[in-house]
Amino acid sequence: MRLIPSKKVCEEFYFTYELKGAQKAVDVLSRYYGIKRMKVVVDGRKVGNGYVACYNDNFAYFKKRGLNKRNILHEFYHHLVNVFNWDMIIKLEERKANNYVIVLMKKALK
Repeated sequence: MRLIPSKKVCEEFYFTYELKGAQKAVDVLSRYYGIKRMKVVVDGRKVGNGYVACYNDNFAYFKKRGLNKRNILHEFYHHLVNVFNWDMIIKLEERKANNYVIVLMKKALK
């Protein structure tokens, strides 16, 4: 399994998000990786001050203004780290999550 899915899967994520919403798009990626799905919750009260999204144990919480493809993918990377039990420091995890978003979106839009 590759970390970055094929162009076909990236496009499927992108168009599923546009047509069916965030949860269905996340389900596309979960099927690709063969993992338990990440539940998307729009509940700003669970998100800390100054943030628009956060991840905690299979749940990604978003403020309404933070619900977009970029943030969905960023939090999904944290889900991958959690599910596969990758051990990395927070700063590195954040940098890799941002890179994951950039690479996946470029692949989807080529």
